[in-house]
Amino acid sequence: MHSEQQRYKELGDFLKTRRAKILPSQVGLSSGQRRRTPGLRREEVAQMAGISLTWYTWLEQGRPIHVSTPVVESLSRVLQLDREECHHLYRLANQPLPADIPVSRETSTRTSMKGTKRWICI
Repeated sequence: MHSEQQRYKELGDFLKTRRAKILPSQVGLSSGQRRRTPGLRREEVAQMAGISLTWYTWLEQGRPIHVSTPVVESLSRVLQLDREECHHLYRLANQPLPADIPVSRETSTRTSMKGTKRWICI
C-alpha cells in the first residue's frame, strides 16, 4: 500500500515539475499577465489536455485516482515530454508503455488555448 501512495505522490511531483518548465509562450499564450507561478497554470494544462481542473489538481496532489491512457497521452503532449519523460509518466500512471512514442517531441505545430492542434512529431 505504501508503494502505491508513493507512486501517486511521485506522479503529482512529476507533473508539477514538468508544468513549471513550460513557458506560456511555448504553447501560444501571452506571458504578459501577472503570474505567481513559473510555467503554466494548472487550469491551462487542464484545458489544453481536455480534462477538468479538479481532476488535474487531484493528479498533482497525488490523490489515488486512476489515470487512463488517453489522459496520459494528452498530458505528455501538453507538457511536451521527451521519450524518456513520457515513459516515466506512463510508469507512474500505471499504464502500459505504447510502442509508438516518437524519439523526439519537437513539432511543427503546437497546442494552444485557442484550439487544439495535432502534434506532428519529427
